[in-house]
Amino acid sequence: MRTYRGSCFCGAVAFEADGDLADGTMRCNCRFCRKMRYWEMRLPDADGLRVLRGGDAIAETPRAQDDSVDMHHVFCSRCGTRLWTTGDIAQMGGPFTMIFIPALDDVPEAELATAPVFYADGVHDDWWNEAAETRHL
Repeated sequence: MRTYRGSCFCGAVAFEADGDLADGTMRCNCRFCRKMRYWEMRLPDADGLRVLRGGDAIAETPRAQDDSVDMHHVFCSRCGTRLWTTGDIAQMGGPFTMIFIPALDDVPEAELATAPVFYADGVHDDWWNEAAETRHL
C-alpha cells in the first residue's frame, strides 16, 4: 500500500489516499459510470482519504430520482473534475471510499497500464459480479 496524491484540474481541491492500484481498479456499466467514464480504485480503509485543500470547492452530484443506492459522487465545483465516491452498500462490504483514478497526480503511466480492472455490473445493481459486456467501458 502507498499514499497517492490527487487533485482537480484547476488545483482548487487536493487530497491524498491510501491504497494500491495493483490490488485492482473498477469500471462499471451503470448509467452514471458510463456517462462519466468513471474508473476508480477502492481504498482498503474507507477512512483512507484525506482532503488537503479545497473543502469549500467540493460538491456532490445530485442523485437520480429513482436512485436509492447509498453512493455519493464528489467533484470540484469550480472545474468539474470527478474526485471520489463514498457510500455504504452491504453487498459490497459496507462503507467504502473509491478514488477517481484520473484525478491522481503521481502515478506513472506504466502503473496505470498494468492496474487490473474489474468490470462491475452496476446496471443491474450487481456490482460484485462481472458485467457481461465490457468493450464499451
